[in-house]
Amino acid sequence: MLGLSLNTVGILAISQLLFMVVFFSVYHSRQLIGRLLALYALCLACHVLFSLIGPEGGFWPRYILGRAATVAPAVLWLLALYLFVDNARVPRIIWGVMLLYLVLRGYGSWTNAFNTPDADLSYLLCYVLPQLVMMAFSGHAVFMAFQGLSSDLVESRRKVRVPLIAAMGTLVVMILGNGFITAINRYTVNIPAPLPMIPIPTEWLFFYMFLITFSFNVAVMRLQNEALQVIVLPPEQEVPRLMPVPNTARVDNPGLVARIFDVLKNEKLYARPGLTIGELAERLSIQEYRLRRVINKQLGYRNFNQFLNEFRIEEACRRLALPLAQREPIANIAFDVGYSALSSFNKAFKDLHQVTPTQYRDAAHASEDSAHA
Repeated sequence: MLGLSLNTVGILAISQLLFMVVFFSVYHSRQLIGRLLALYALCLACHVLFSLIGPEGGFWPRYILGRAATVAPAVLWLLALYLFVDNARVPRIIWGVMLLYLVLRGYGSWTNAFNTPDADLSYLLCYVLPQLVMMAFSGHAVFMAFQGLSSDLVESRRKVRVPLIAAMGTLVVMILGNGFITAINRYTVNIPAPLPMIPIPTEWLFFYMFLITFSFNVAVMRLQNEALQVIVLPPEQEVPRLMPVPNTARVDNPGLVARIFDVLKNEKLYARPGLTIGELAERLSIQEYRLRRVINKQLGYRNFNQFLNEFRIEEACRRLALPLAQREPIANIAFDVGYSALSSFNKAFKDLHQVTPTQYRDAAHASEDSAHA
């Protein structure tokens, strides 16, 4: 590629990755996203170094570098989760899956299971299964970047969603895909294939890694103090609970805020399943970017669905407390207030009230019964 050798391109990629590690470790080590970015860059640097030193590098250096490199897909997934999902929580089962694939991959390298003559059980467990899990983590990280793009109200975060994760996720997927192609070619060498599977040249991958990392570092240096706001978001502030009438004294455009509340509450627009911020902006006859800015900057919400949930759950609470609600199915209420799935309603309700809708209803009617006793 462009007359550059593998070693030259690899060294260029490592230099940019190490710059990224040092920058975020020094300036943004107090933020979780900063630490994850530094760790991700370090893992990629270990992968490049692992490839450059080759088998002659010795068992222990290659083993340590290889184990660090396999952490990259898990770190990328965590980075996407905490960067793009508000109030993110990692389920215990996910931690378990991460640990399992790292242990299996490490055990395979220790016992040299990757070089067995046949695709036996140890090879499938120690190479194929971890490789599939790593590709799943990387692919889902890219999916998360696209999934919440339309409802994201934080303008700085919207700017980096797709470019940052898509570029990094694509890189990891290509690296893992190359490993699969190499393995398939090794174990089907005597089997005629209709279409030969040719891996991407390693120097191309390293050059791509150099380009995206260099571009990322240039953008960070140009932003300087703003980098923390654009890339490493500040801790989420407490989101205000909606009141029957918004406190317009705290906002810069009380007339527009009052219109938003009027359309959503009085016209019950929030009950429309799949309502988008673009549709609400069209109903209010204002630009979408302006509506995003008002809901985010003046009302304190980072996600449009989070904003809608306040209206929907408020109405659901009113319905659950009605005397006749004891016989009404929870699903009916969920669908009436705008949810297309009962699981989404239950999660949103518990996030706001720390109890399930059934527990809330039981408590409301128990209090009413006590008052009448």
